[in-house]
Amino acid sequence: MPHTVILGGGIIGLSAAYYLAKLSKEAESQGGTAARTIHIVEPCPELFASASGKAGGFIARDWFNPAVAPLGALSFDLHRTLAEAHAGSARWGWSESVSYSLDRNSSLASGSVTPSNELEPEQTESEVDLDAEQARLELPYWLQTPPHAAQAISDRKTTGQLNPHQLCEFLLEECIDMGVRLHHPARASRLSRADANDPNSQTMIALNLLATTSTGREIRTGTLDIPCDSLIIAAGCWTPEVFRTLFPNAARTPAIQNLAGYSVTLRSKHWAPRPPAHTQAPRPCHAIFTSDPSGYSPELYSRAGGDLWLGGVNSAALPLPARAMDARADPAAVARMLAVGRELCGDDVEVLESGLCFRPVAPSGKPTVARVEPRELGAGIAPPAVAGGGVYLAVGHGPWGISLCLGTGLVVSEMILQRPTSTDVSGLAKW
Repeated sequence: MPHTVILGGGIIGLSAAYYLAKLSKEAESQGGTAARTIHIVEPCPELFASASGKAGGFIARDWFNPAVAPLGALSFDLHRTLAEAHAGSARWGWSESVSYSLDRNSSLASGSVTPSNELEPEQTESEVDLDAEQARLELPYWLQTPPHAAQAISDRKTTGQLNPHQLCEFLLEECIDMGVRLHHPARASRLSRADANDPNSQTMIALNLLATTSTGREIRTGTLDIPCDSLIIAAGCWTPEVFRTLFPNAARTPAIQNLAGYSVTLRSKHWAPRPPAHTQAPRPCHAIFTSDPSGYSPELYSRAGGDLWLGGVNSAALPLPARAMDARADPAAVARMLAVGRELCGDDVEVLESGLCFRPVAPSGKPTVARVEPRELGAGIAPPAVAGGGVYLAVGHGPWGISLCLGTGLVVSEMILQRPTSTDVSGLAKW
């Protein structure tokens, strides 16, 4: 029975576990392959504590450079298919979205795109022309800006919106239902052979089982050795540390940098979730991209659950915490964004939460989705790169991790199962 170990329980690792378990079970039911055991290893006591849980959840189909474009299109289509198959609108806030560029130099006259006393006119289909109503709903009517200030830059068929934390919860539940094993909190510490005297014996990976004291100190409570025929490193910004730990003799490590991003989640009376039984035309979400005189580019997303996500203040200088849950948002950065939120959405917005997360960025601006050549691992022990085994990298997605997660997970799974990949990722092999 082959064993796959996935280091990182964020949205990339979960997507890989989901598709690998799904494809393996389908093949097993058809008598094609032996059963596969899949392990997810996550060291942070709080699941989804970084970008996987705190990102805005905006996704796009065709906003990528040529090397990433095939993966972007595949992943977007998978998002739609997954949502249609599993009630994604209700379970993780999946929605089509329309994107806008907002000119804040336009006069911010009082009122919004629609009259301020009209959130959504409660009219029956017989009282309103649905095409006209749909056209109105595609406008960001909840913005407190003049209509001419916002210009559409995408239609609802090529951009979408979801709640990343809820999608992670769904993927984890599905994985566990399919028999995936979660080791949490736990950290991989070394690779070894089942028989130290036999270089051809089973590769094993040692896990330190962790706990946190009342003072926040991390302690080791035990160890666990599990078989490892294929290894997926999907540890986000912590990937270089993971790689160095397991392959100390490698000549280089993945050149992943961390980009910190602040966010504020708001609620506005002008944007509310639509009741499930509503009979009017479907309402898309909206993505607003604008600028600010203080020198950053705010991004504001309306989400199907009735909240608004605001981000755009980033920093490449903040040190990466040892654990994602230890990140603390700077009150000054939050206040800077909140001022924009109140200007665009009204002074009466309610602040639900603020956050800080770290996104893994590669110098090339492209993610790495590939198997690592054995020679790149240096002298030492590694899963043999035969029959789908070996070491795989799925990292460096930057601000597009949510958008690209499903496609990445599917393609890596296909590589391990020695299948043709669903799209061309040859341009993402370098790291």
